[in-house]
Amino acid sequence: MRSKKAGLIIAAVLCGIVLAGGIFMLFNKSADKGITDFESINLRLSGMRITEEYEIINKGDKCEIAYYHIVYGKEGDRRELQKSAVCDTSEVIDILNKCSAIKWNGFHGKHPRGVSDGRMFTLKASVNDREKLYADGSENFPRNFNTFEKWLRDKLYNE
Repeated sequence: MRSKKAGLIIAAVLCGIVLAGGIFMLFNKSADKGITDFESINLRLSGMRITEEYEIINKGDKCEIAYYHIVYGKEGDRRELQKSAVCDTSEVIDILNKCSAIKWNGFHGKHPRGVSDGRMFTLKASVNDREKLYADGSENFPRNFNTFEKWLRDKLYNE
């Protein structure tokens, strides 16, 4: 009798886990399919001596990648364009999916203990029909973040 009750309890718990997983997937549709489209992506990086920003704007089949230095002044911050490039929108989507960027949503990388300096980042994007993607961190980055950042630099300076 006791083992029958335990079996029913285990079955109920497993059903609950499966149901909860299904509900999560309903609300997080992009986790399965990745990024299929985007409107804009903004990546801000800051350290002790520089604040820089990458901006990618989708313009249909092509997109524009812009790289800015942020200059601080009495009248407020302003962006100074340093470099820009144009590439196929499909290339941007490919690198985002290669890096599993959709999984970065909600990432908050706390500054590691014992590290006295470092870089901070904030990523904001509108993907998959206006779904918002947000991640940030301080000397703590999501998996494949460096691959994405290197791809941006290569697009701007090596092509």
